[in-house]
Amino acid sequence: MRNNRRKTPDGPAAFTLIETLTAVMLTALLITAVMAMYYHTRRGIARLAGQIDENRLAREILQKVAEDIDRLAAPGFDATMAFRNKYDNGYNAAQLTLENKFYGSAVPPKPEIYDRVVWQTLYDDWNRTLTLYRMHEGLNLEDKVLEKDAAASPSLGMFIPVADGLTHFEMVTVDGETVTAQWDKPTLPTSVRIGVSFAPMEQLPDGRLGVPPELILYRTVAIDRTRFIPYKFVPRTLDAAGIETAEDEKQKEEQAKDASTEEAPADNPEPPPAEPEQRQ
Repeated sequence: MRNNRRKTPDGPAAFTLIETLTAVMLTALLITAVMAMYYHTRRGIARLAGQIDENRLAREILQKVAEDIDRLAAPGFDATMAFRNKYDNGYNAAQLTLENKFYGSAVPPKPEIYDRVVWQTLYDDWNRTLTLYRMHEGLNLEDKVLEKDAAASPSLGMFIPVADGLTHFEMVTVDGETVTAQWDKPTLPTSVRIGVSFAPMEQLPDGRLGVPPELILYRTVAIDRTRFIPYKFVPRTLDAAGIETAEDEKQKEEQAKDASTEEAPADNPEPPPAEPEQRQ
């Protein structure tokens, strides 16, 4: 076999230019493959971390909405609820309004808003997704330390952004097999199902764009202001003749004590006297 290496006068044969370029090219290819694998793994980890954060944020949103429903639909207040759904630039958007009132000491009594909370989504042209807002107003202050005066509080009546990047926000009520996507009645529904998702929209089996149901986090909140407890009154005649009073019980205790004292034997009993003998 012919040796293609060039011999040097001061040492053994060295690598040719072709061999050096080949080694450099293989090293570059190896580094490129390693870097591609590294970036692919990094993107996968970032995607997984983003999904975990989105699920956690969606659960926190559901928890906060459920807390508002439980708090504002409490017994003792004139509570009302209204919600509606619509399509905003292809996204399922919704608005929820919770309100309760109380009647003060004015004459005649005048209803005043004690709490009002509004959850609402709005399309964001910059991110091309939905942004979720929350608004609170009323006489009840959520932060008793920072908000000392309801009239002077700058946060009352303002829509505060809660989260952006939403792709689905839904409010429905389920009564048996009937699903209602809009509620504006003066009475409260029995339950509300809330749906939140940050997943990208896909083409659904019916041909329209939307978020698949398996990628939407749902939570059903039961509303039970005044639970009905069945109660039946049974009339009954009370006979007081057989009821012993405290004096009767005390008298019985004294009689029992006296009887036990009389019947107790003496410590040194005397012998009975002898009978006189009869003379015959």
